[in-house]
Amino acid sequence: MKLAVVTFVFNEIVNLPIWRRYYGENFGDKNLFVIDRESNDGSTADLGEVNRIVIPRDAFDDRKKTSFVSSFQHSLLQYYDAVIYTDCDEIMVPNTARYRDLSEYVSKMTSGYATCIGLNVLHVLNQEPPLDLNRPILAQRRYARFNSATCKTLLSRVPITWMPGFHCLNLQPKIDPDLFLFHTKTMDYSIASQRQKINNETAWSSESLAANFGAHHRYAFDRFVREGFFDPINIINQGKIATFDFSEEIARFQAETVERDGSYWIPMNIDRWVEIPEHLRTAF
Repeated sequence: MKLAVVTFVFNEIVNLPIWRRYYGENFGDKNLFVIDRESNDGSTADLGEVNRIVIPRDAFDDRKKTSFVSSFQHSLLQYYDAVIYTDCDEIMVPNTARYRDLSEYVSKMTSGYATCIGLNVLHVLNQEPPLDLNRPILAQRRYARFNSATCKTLLSRVPITWMPGFHCLNLQPKIDPDLFLFHTKTMDYSIASQRQKINNETAWSSESLAANFGAHHRYAFDRFVREGFFDPINIINQGKIATFDFSEEIARFQAETVERDGSYWIPMNIDRWVEIPEHLRTAF
């Protein structure tokens, strides 16, 4: 099966090498596509066989981004059997107790598309040291937060039209309990703080601001730290860690997803705090 993987970046000096290494090992660098908003930190200067597509760095518009990626995914399906789109800080991992890697998962995939179980990787500041980027990420991080908003449909053999943020789309989500999407935004306090500074300095289009798209990217630093790093410490100290089983959350997710105006809108407020199982902690 021929598969393309796409991401959209600006100055991703930390996340892009992780993304490129993981997806390149699964599908080959020549099948990776990096849509670059004129990065100027050197992160996209030498990508080898990776396909770099440079677009103007105008005021960021979430609707334009989503429309561009949707159209690009439709076009790639003319030449590829399937396409994965992820943000640069998202790593799609199958259940490694059942699949060797993502490449094997895709090769055995029978459905037209799949929705991932979304997990935010946590840096528990009072228990875990800063990341060593030369070691596997999950080997250094013990906990994650399931959040329904991050359960995205990003792997597909059919055309998808996403809504801004890539949470909602024109197809009814189909969560596969054996497919996980690890979001690494809060995997390390120092790295996340530097990234949030870039996000805070980003100029947004008036249309995106009016619609409040991407509001979490514009959080004040104290709120960003409180929700991303202090809240996990409190949750873990209170012993509110659940088993790594999302059957109840999946059932609720499916029941609360609604169709409106040709798009499926997912619930955004279902949470579960979990410990990452050992068999997944060498995935990347």
